[in-house]
Amino acid sequence: MSNQLMKFNSSDLSISLSGMLYQGKPVFDAVELAKSLGYANPADALKTHCKSLIKLNYSESRELGFNDKIRGMQLASESDAYRLILRSQLASAERVQDWVCEDVLPSIRETGSYRYQHPKSQAEIIAEMALLNVEQERRLNHVEDKVVEVTELVDHIARGATPPGWAGYSELKALCGLSDAKCRQLVSAYDIDHKPIPFIAPRGTKSTMTIVREQPFMTAFTKMMFEAEPRGTRWYHPKMGLFQVIGWEGEQ
Repeated sequence: MSNQLMKFNSSDLSISLSGMLYQGKPVFDAVELAKSLGYANPADALKTHCKSLIKLNYSESRELGFNDKIRGMQLASESDAYRLILRSQLASAERVQDWVCEDVLPSIRETGSYRYQHPKSQAEIIAEMALLNVEQERRLNHVEDKVVEVTELVDHIARGATPPGWAGYSELKALCGLSDAKCRQLVSAYDIDHKPIPFIAPRGTKSTMTIVREQPFMTAFTKMMFEAEPRGTRWYHPKMGLFQVIGWEGEQ
C-alpha cells in the first residue's frame, strides 16, 4: 500500500495524523504533525527541528491524496517525527510518542495501514472467535506453508538481505544519528533483541553481521532522548554516558 494516504486517530490523545508509506518508508504530513504536537508556529518548528523533510509540489501532493494542499506540502520522515515529538512542550507528548512508536509505525510497516480499534459488539466478538477457530484449523492443515515461509526467510538471509523488521547497525546509525559504538551500547543497555546472521559480501565472501529489532531499538532511543540531559553539543544519560547525535547539535 505504498503511497496510499492513511488517517491515524487516537481518541484518548485527541490527535489525528495523516501519513503513508512513501518510497517504502513511513512519513507524516509535517505541518499537521507539528500542529498536533502543540507547536504555535509549525513552519518555524519544522525549520528548527527537522533535518530531512520531503517537499512536494501541488501536483505531487494531489497525486498522493492530499487534495487540499494548494501550495504543496512537506512530509516528515520517521526520524523528523521523533525530533518533533521529543521537542514538543505538549503534556501528552510522551504518550503520543508511545502511540506512534508502539502502535502506528509497526502497523504501517507490517500492513501498510493503521488498524484503528473500534469497540466491538457481542455479535462481532462471536464472529471473530469463529474466524479464529477457522484460522487455527487452516494453520494446522497448512504446516507446509510455514515450512516454505521459513525456508524463504533463510534464503533471504543467505543472499545477504536483512529480514523485515530487523536492521543492521549501519542502518540504525543513519536512522537515529548515534555512532556505531553508541548504537551497540543502546542495544546492550536496554536489552534489545539482536542476533548474528550469515552474510555474503558483494564478492561472495562469507561472514556474519548482527541485526537488531528495529522498532524496539527506536522506542528505546526515543525514551533515552526524553530522559537525556543536554551538555553543550552533546548529551548525557546514566545508561549511555556522554554521547552525540548527528542532527541534534544546538537543539538544547
